[in-house]
Amino acid sequence: MLETQKVARREEVIRRTSIGTPKKLTPAMPGLSSQISTVKIEPILEVDNEYDIDSEDKGIERSCWQYAAEIHKYYLDIEKYRVASPTYMLDQVDVNTKMRSILVDWLVDVHYKYNLLEQTLHIAVNLIDRHLEKNLTLPRARLQLVGITALFIASKYEEIYPPEAADFVKITDNAYTLSEMFQMEDELLSSIGYRVTVPTAFQFMNRFLKASKTVNTKTHLLANYLIDRCLQEYKMLRYPPSMIAAAGVYHARMQMHVVPTWSACVEYHSTYSVAAMRLCIKDMQEMMESAAAGVAKSSKLTAVTRKFSKEKFQGVSKLPLRFPVDHE
Repeated sequence: MLETQKVARREEVIRRTSIGTPKKLTPAMPGLSSQISTVKIEPILEVDNEYDIDSEDKGIERSCWQYAAEIHKYYLDIEKYRVASPTYMLDQVDVNTKMRSILVDWLVDVHYKYNLLEQTLHIAVNLIDRHLEKNLTLPRARLQLVGITALFIASKYEEIYPPEAADFVKITDNAYTLSEMFQMEDELLSSIGYRVTVPTAFQFMNRFLKASKTVNTKTHLLANYLIDRCLQEYKMLRYPPSMIAAAGVYHARMQMHVVPTWSACVEYHSTYSVAAMRLCIKDMQEMMESAAAGVAKSSKLTAVTRKFSKEKFQGVSKLPLRFPVDHE
C-alpha cells in the first residue's frame, strides 16, 4: 500500500513538472506589446534641410542615414585627439622624416599588393605616427616592424578577410619573426591606449564629395590620390584629416573643372571656407608640383603615383596639373 502511494505521488510530480506548451502571458498593460512592435524610433536630424545630404539614402538599410550627420559631427570633434603632434619628429632620437616617408611609400605598395581597403592604409599611418610620438627612442632598425604591425592591426580592424599574420612577416623578407610582430602589436596598442577607431581623411573625403554632389568617378579618384599623397608627407600632419580631405576635394574639383569648385553645402559639412584652407591648399599644391618636377625627396616617393597611374584608377596621377596663382 505504501509503495503504491509512493508511485502515485511520483507520477503526480512528473505530471506537474513536465514541459508542455507554454501559456500565453498576458501583458501587465493590455495592448502595450503590440504598440512596441509597431513603433519605429528614429533620431531627430539636426541638419538644416537645405544642407541635408543623408535622407536620400533612406532606402539603403546599411547606410544608417539617420545617424550619419551625428557620426560626422563626432568625428570632427575627436579628430584632434586621435592624431600625432606635427612636431614629434623633433624629439626622435634615431628616426627622421625621410625614413617615415620611405616607410609609408613601401606600405602603400604592400597595401596595394594585398588589395586592402583605402581606410586600412589611413588607419595604419595614423597608428604609426601616434606610436612614434610615444616612443621617441625607437631604433631605426625596428621602424619597418612598426609599419608592418600597424598595417596588420588596421587590416584586422577594417578588413572582412585580412591577410594572415605570416603574410605580413613574409613581405618584410622575413626580417622579423611572428613573435616579434605580436610583441610589437602589444606595444603599439598599449602606446595608443587601444584607440584604433580614428577619423581619417578618407572618411571625410567621401562625406565632402557627397556634400559637393560630385558624381564623376575620376574626380573621386583624383581626390583620393591627393589625400593618399599627403600620407607620405610629414609636414601635412600640421593639418587635421578633415582639412586635408577638404583641400583634396577642392583641388580635385578644380582640376576637373567642376563648377562650383566649393559650395555652401560642402562648406557647411566640412566647416571650412576656401580662405580657411588656404595654407593647406598651398602646401598640397607645392607637394604635387615638386613631385611632378622630380624635386628631391618628393620624386622618390613613387608608390602612390604608380598606384593611381593604373587603369583601375583611371590614371589620375598622370593628369596635367592646373593650379591657380592664389587661393584667396
